[in-house]
Amino acid sequence: MWDRRKRILAYIIEKGEASILELSSLFPTVSSMTIRRDLEYLEANGDVVRTKGGAKSIVGLSMRREEAYHQRASENAEQKKEIAEKTIPLLSETNSVYFDAGSTVMQIVKSLDNMPMLAITNDPNIAIELLNNPLCEVNIIGGRLNRQNISISGLGAADALHGIHIDTAVMAASGYTEAFGFTCGSYDEAVLKRTVIAAAKKIILVMDSTKIGRNHTFSFAEPSDVNFFVTDSQADPNVLTALKEAALVII
Repeated sequence: MWDRRKRILAYIIEKGEASILELSSLFPTVSSMTIRRDLEYLEANGDVVRTKGGAKSIVGLSMRREEAYHQRASENAEQKKEIAEKTIPLLSETNSVYFDAGSTVMQIVKSLDNMPMLAITNDPNIAIELLNNPLCEVNIIGGRLNRQNISISGLGAADALHGIHIDTAVMAASGYTEAFGFTCGSYDEAVLKRTVIAAAKKIILVMDSTKIGRNHTFSFAEPSDVNFFVTDSQADPNVLTALKEAALVII
């Protein structure tokens, strides 16, 4: 049994994924039900992720997610740097800061230098980056880890914020339209974002200009919920004028 499971795992890692039909052909004397149990064992052990009719390698999935993460981080790099430069002064007189997940927020964190603060985040990569600041106390909230964007969300994450007083929250959005406000693509993320916004004294919404005019499935904030909107110089001036009318400070 152990030798078979090792061989199954080695095959899936080499190929990236495999179907039960493929694996059954490798072990013709073993039933497909036994192969399914082997995959259940390997999934419980954290080695594979089962799919309909087979399984995928955790190693392969992690590599693809890491590549996707770095690709998102490299997109619109100049706009993100501009947003970071504009945001840093807004954090100079604050004690506790919540950093939302996302590549734009990551750029802000990389630009902090040694700014003293108590930081809270739902993004493991941002938490690790914050550790480079010796004057920063880093807190990462618990909850469900999203495989797609490597962020923590869900009811557990929202509950973890109860009793925590946040001076400033640096929030990210996947899109903004006048009809739907600030949106994101995950219900769990929307719940967490709403919880943070309700708990924080000052809300800074950061978003590059390419996301303005895009609409995603879940709304989490209206302009009236936000104190500062930080974007880059390529943002549509008509949209910015409309946001100013909602008493937002545009930077």
